[in-house]
Amino acid sequence: MSDPSQRQGGPKPGLLVRRGKAKYARPARPVQAAAAAVHPVAFEPLVIASHRALAGRQKEIADRVAASPDLAVMLLINPVLAFERMGIKLSPEIAHHVLHTIQHPKALRTRREELEASLHKALAEPAQPTMADWNAHMLFDLRKLEPLEIGSQAPEYLPPLGQEESAKLHALRPAATRRYPQPRLLAPRNQVRSVPWKESLRRIDLNAPAPKLPQTKTRPEQVPLEDLWFYKDLDPVVRDALELGVIQRRGFPVHSPDSFRKILEGKKTNAFRVWIKSVHFNPRGDG
Repeated sequence: MSDPSQRQGGPKPGLLVRRGKAKYARPARPVQAAAAAVHPVAFEPLVIASHRALAGRQKEIADRVAASPDLAVMLLINPVLAFERMGIKLSPEIAHHVLHTIQHPKALRTRREELEASLHKALAEPAQPTMADWNAHMLFDLRKLEPLEIGSQAPEYLPPLGQEESAKLHALRPAATRRYPQPRLLAPRNQVRSVPWKESLRRIDLNAPAPKLPQTKTRPEQVPLEDLWFYKDLDPVVRDALELGVIQRRGFPVHSPDSFRKILEGKKTNAFRVWIKSVHFNPRGDG
């Protein structure tokens, strides 16, 4: 996917997104109207069962996307379900390819597929590390690990820009100067509140050693992905599951069928439906 305003070197094939102009005033069209139910155009069924078919039928796919501009925006919600509404049926293999292509760049897609395959082989079931209840099942049922007393401890995170970049920017930061002869005090009735800080899971440090924590007799029914970090050094399979979960969390969000239906029917608002002006597929790069 690409934004035409940011493309360089001429048009290229792909899914093009056109955004509406940003305004400081309230949009002329209310959110409810922008999220109104979509009534897609009826098409003859088109089955895509191979990569060759996906490439060879691009013109037909582009025509269907162009014929349903409101439904085309739903490609940003879940492309497989949006294609189904356009009469395009993707085989499981091609559906998997489409979803992973929009979610991750090539290197991450390759690593994700490697982890999914190795974990499925080791656990005899698909890995679902973003599900807290599945993590508990994996740790205590499949891998036979003892629960740890994690409490309020948090994993180690990498700095947003990396150690070297952060040090360089900190060195360039001007020295603080006092603006007032003494600190300004707020009146007792005034309060300053801030949003609690939460580290991004994409920066969790997979290589930092986890602390050795005492075991607990109480088995938790759910283990969030963050807590999986404390078990990673006890079992290489758990470490791989953690890495897979981090990669999955980093991916472009794809909505579930229920969420897709609610957005499509106007029962649930979504930023893409409100702010994206149009989406079209440009198979030949001819603009």
